[in-house]
Amino acid sequence: PNKAVVLTLVLLFVISALLTVNVSASSEVYYIYTNSPKYSILPGSIFVQPLPQNYTLPFAILLNFTNYQQLLSITNKISNHEAGYLSPSEFRNEFYPPQSYKESLIRYLESYGINFTGDYGLILTFEGTVGEIEKAFNTYINVYYYPFKNVYWFGLIGITDIGPFYYFSNNVTPSLPYEVGKYVIGIVGIDSFDPKVYTVIKSTWALEMQKIKGGDASLISSVLVTPKAIAQYFNFTKLYEENYLGQGTKIAIEGVPESFVNTSDIYAFWEKFYIVPRTGGLDIIYLGNITTSGQSAENELDAEWAGVFAPASTIYIVFSNGYVGGQVLVGNLLNYYYEYYYMVNYIDPNVISISVTVPESYLAAYYPAMLWMIHNIMIQAIDEGISVLAASGDWGFESDHPPPNFHIGIYNTIWYPESDPYVTSVGGIFVNATPTGQVEAISGWDYSTGGISVVFPVQNFELTSLIPFTPIIQRTYPDIAFVAAGGYNIPEFGFGLPLIYQGQLYVWYGTSGAAPMTAAMVALTGDRLGDLNTILYHISYSGIILTPKGILIGMKAWIPITSGNNPLPAHYGWNFVTGPGTYNAYGMAYDLRLFYNVTSD
Repeated sequence: PNKAVVLTLVLLFVISALLTVNVSASSEVYYIYTNSPKYSILPGSIFVQPLPQNYTLPFAILLNFTNYQQLLSITNKISNHEAGYLSPSEFRNEFYPPQSYKESLIRYLESYGINFTGDYGLILTFEGTVGEIEKAFNTYINVYYYPFKNVYWFGLIGITDIGPFYYFSNNVTPSLPYEVGKYVIGIVGIDSFDPKVYTVIKSTWALEMQKIKGGDASLISSVLVTPKAIAQYFNFTKLYEENYLGQGTKIAIEGVPESFVNTSDIYAFWEKFYIVPRTGGLDIIYLGNITTSGQSAENELDAEWAGVFAPASTIYIVFSNGYVGGQVLVGNLLNYYYEYYYMVNYIDPNVISISVTVPESYLAAYYPAMLWMIHNIMIQAIDEGISVLAASGDWGFESDHPPPNFHIGIYNTIWYPESDPYVTSVGGIFVNATPTGQVEAISGWDYSTGGISVVFPVQNFELTSLIPFTPIIQRTYPDIAFVAAGGYNIPEFGFGLPLIYQGQLYVWYGTSGAAPMTAAMVALTGDRLGDLNTILYHISYSGIILTPKGILIGMKAWIPITSGNNPLPAHYGWNFVTGPGTYNAYGMAYDLRLFYNVTSD
């Protein structure tokens, strides 16, 4: 309860801080408040000295959309399924800064001796000396010492065992002439705290898995819970019988930046564990050539399970491997962001599946510019009719309850973009299997992450929800749940779900599998459903569907989950383990299609 009070108190502060970037500029000066010292200087830091004037810094400028009030108005109608979707080119033409604006910003910075190094759409990269940057942005950059072991956000422990360390940061809010700065969201690279935490964030992207042979036998199920067993229990098979296979649809997967996959693993999994034979394609997109994070088991899992459940969908994985700004800007989440940018502009998929996410509280406390950039891309996705799903996390309520065999260094946070109102957060359920590998019973997974946003207020779909006990305090998640762990005679942190990685059979757990499976279910409808939350929360347990055009009678698609603890208990109605619950795939696809058909007429 005390934590909820603290988060509530900071909510309005964070939102107002984010929104001020667009409005608190006079006719002459534009202040970039997302780079103010309250975000870039850690509390308790000790000033050491100014950063030398001749020290060279690579940096990036993040750009906002234009016509923002008009954009919000249009997005509200589209997300409520009251207006048609925009194409990527229509969106860019209407809401991206014009090339003439970019050129004026570049000319301004070049007038101070700063070098322009790259244009990545809404990111411009540069290189300049500290002296040049300080003059151009009317700020000062200093060296600081952080003497503590842990980093805190909102008065609570956020990242453990990261300090003490030295870093540099600006101590004056940067500013630009208004006409030059009016579309700037933030500057990346004039402080060095974010790269320090990047390795900690990156560690959460590692999939928890074990080899079948040689692993801890007490944690490994003696039988596999296969895609076919899951499909039978949750009624995917009826969709396949009626030829709902995902024909003509695209599922785009967010890659672990600076990584790669072995496509032979993915094809081998599809061949071994198919439910119906796959006819859809696989397209791996690599931007840049820095692969220091190595082979991504996470993304192989995403593609393998999305592909078997949506056998006719084309699966894309997008990797931005140091593409934005090269090696010198790796570690600032620029490439993480750019993968989303690429998806919505150049793939235009039906569904985006995300299992690679970042702590919301960290972004809100120390990196609000990146939070706003990703939120903007989620707006663009929704306006194009793209449904976005993200794994809720594997560390229990507010990330304070990790499995005993998973060590996480990040606490007191939910995850982003899961917490974004335009993203559907997928929590976890545990499936108990029989000795022959059939699904026998289900419960809430004890490590499924749920919680309360410190950034986004309660949403209209929550206020008007047909799901009992939906919170109306702030934006909360998860929004749906699916299989995250399971097996026969194993604990909740045991392994029974298969994965082929580096040519070998592994077993895994995590909501990172629940997201691509649910993304596949959405793709099986064959429609562009857009904002899912405004549909899901308006499907009742009894099958009544509330649409902008009236009430419909659908199928009983939801399966409420009444057992499991994260450690908060699952119960009938909305809960912090599974949100509204899990689903009968045939019933949910039916209801989603029914909603779409009525609202798209």
